This record gives sequence, C-alpha cells and structure tokens, in this order.
Amino acid sequence: MHDEQDLSSSSTCCFSDETIVAHSAAPFQHTASINNKFKANISYSSPNKNMSEPLAKRQKVDTNATNGFNAATDIDNASDLTENKVPILPRDVKILLLDIEGCTTSISFVHDVLFPFARNNVEKYINDVNDEDAIATIASSLVEDVGKLDDSHPTKNAVGEIEISDDKQKIQEYVKALMDNDVKATGLKSLQGKIWKAGYASGELKGHVYDDFKPLLDWCKDQDVSVNIYSSGSIGAQKLLFGHSVKGDLCPYFDHHFDTTSGGKKESPSYQTIAKALAVEPKDICFVSDAEAELVAAREAGIGFPVMSVRPGNAPLTSVGREFPIIYSLLQVCGSGK
Repeated sequence: MHDEQDLSSSSTCCFSDETIVAHSAAPFQHTASINNKFKANISYSSPNKNMSEPLAKRQKVDTNATNGFNAATDIDNASDLTENKVPILPRDVKILLLDIEGCTTSISFVHDVLFPFARNNVEKYINDVNDEDAIATIASSLVEDVGKLDDSHPTKNAVGEIEISDDKQKIQEYVKALMDNDVKATGLKSLQGKIWKAGYASGELKGHVYDDFKPLLDWCKDQDVSVNIYSSGSIGAQKLLFGHSVKGDLCPYFDHHFDTTSGGKKESPSYQTIAKALAVEPKDICFVSDAEAELVAAREAGIGFPVMSVRPGNAPLTSVGREFPIIYSLLQVCGSGK
C-alpha cells in the first residue's frame, strides 16, 4: 500500500532493542511519518536466512527481582498491624460489650419510635392492668426515680405542681415528666419495657438494627468472641428489641445483658462490676459506644479497648471523643481470625 518496501517480502525483519509503542487512544499521524518511525527500527537480514527458524525473543531481566509474586519478599510489617488503634477481633480481645443506641441501633429508632410509643400508650397500658398491687408497685418505683434527682432538677418541679388523685394518674404524670427531661431511670425503663413488650407482641413494633450487625454477630460466633449488651434500657427492653428485630430473633447470639442495675453508664465502677460478672479483667473487654462520657468512664475503669461508634444522627464528636479509636461500622473490629 505504501512506496516503501513491502514487509511481507522474502526479507525478514528484526526489531531493534528499542521498543515500539503504539498508543491505541491517539489518532494516526501522516502515513509518511509512521513509515519513517518503522524504518528507524527495522533492519533487514540476509535473504538467504532460513525463514522457518523463529527469532529468539530478548527477555527483560531485573537483577534486583526476587522469587515470588511482584518480586515480593517476606518483609516484617508487624508495626503496621500493632499500631492500628482500632482493636481487631479476636486477635486483641474476645469479649465484646456493645451499647445499643447509636451503635447497634439508630438513635432515631429509639427517640422517634420507641419513646413516643411508650409515652402515647402508657395510659392504655395501665388501664388494662387490673392488679392494684402491680399499679402501686409501678407508681412507687417512679416516685423513687424522681426522688433520686437533685432538688433543682426540672422533673421535680414538674411533678410538684401536679395534683395527683390516684396511682394511675401518678404513673402517667411521672412518666411524662421523666421522659420530657430525658431521665434514664430504672423504674421508668422497666415500665417502658412492659409497654414495648405489648407493642412487639401485637406486631406494632419491630426492632431496628443496622445492616452490619447480623454479620458481626455471625463473625463473633465463628471466632468464639463473646458478645454482650450494656444499655440504659432495661434488660427486658433489650431482649424485646433484639428478639423482634428486622433481622429476626438475635437474642441467641448474646451471652449477657446489662442495664442500669449494674450501675450508670457514665460511672466507672459500673464497668468493673460488669467485668466481674463476665469473670474477666476490664483490660480484656472491648466496649463500643457512641457516648463520650461512657467511654471516658470505661477507660477510667481500665477497659482495655474503649471504641467510639459513629453513626448517622449521632451527637457530633468533640475533642474528647476523638481521643478514642473511631469506627463507622461494627465490621471494622472484625478481621484477624483466630
């Protein structure tokens, strides 16, 4: 097709040591220019040479290469593994203690679904209870919750201004006052749990869990990692949420449940109490929470691996929260195997 010598003639061609590179994405240049490039890299051998004899391919030799893929050698990178602040299960620890809100479950579910459900259904629930002793017990527990608050607490001011005629009215008013001021107290949590139980039983409620939670539980089961729950919600409420979750009944995955009966989550002795209940040292526990004050208390108690959980809708981190290892998925603590 060109004026230059046809490369398919009886003469053989040998490429020089220089590499001819064709960029497929670039447009072709003028024919003469292309042919000149080929001429510069083509030499012609004698026409008498045997054409059937293949030409030896020159191989590129890297004298610095070693045996193995990508010339990789056994390099000691132990520091890269140990300097990572996020604990890895089960390499670093085999006891996992998990918060619920902002960790396994969205805060919006608790605040936008569970809490309103309890508040809106408290009257219906207590009106369905015909046992006067049971009503009296609920009322006294709520009074005890309020009694533990400081005198300046707004909850005390709220209930002090209400004229209460009977225990059923007292229950309703105390529940509203405690919930309006976001008080996490044992008596209130117990009553909320009973109301939620009725909602789960009727199918009105389904417990929310993040998509990564079930895979975490499966991983921990396979790796013999003990999973335990510590929440301000009552143990009964915890079991209801996980037992009627959107992922099915998850309760069989847990070894222990803890609530405020073990102590407040912002109090360091609570974590020592939990460690004793688990028959381990605090240093052998990984505690994951979204609350900075809880992680500080856990650290003061000697918990070996306090970890900050960051989920959509959680409270923004301060400099205190950034002192802890941060994870955005519970699967980030899974990885090293046995």
